[in-house]
Amino acid sequence: MNATTILGIASIVVAFVLFSTSFYFAVKGRKRASLSMGLLAFVFMTVIPVSLALFSAVPNPH
Repeated sequence: MNATTILGIASIVVAFVLFSTSFYFAVKGRKRASLSMGLLAFVFMTVIPVSLALFSAVPNPH
């Protein structure tokens, strides 16, 4: 495993924690905090791993 793979896995783990926190805030009725955690989790779940896959993991892009 290289650094790109480890960063991708770590990003998805952080996203899972953020989704769980978002759910907790939603249950407690804190809508703004829940929404912000959910959006941050979306970034960690999609944008960061896809960016790593496209720009770091692809060998010799032309």
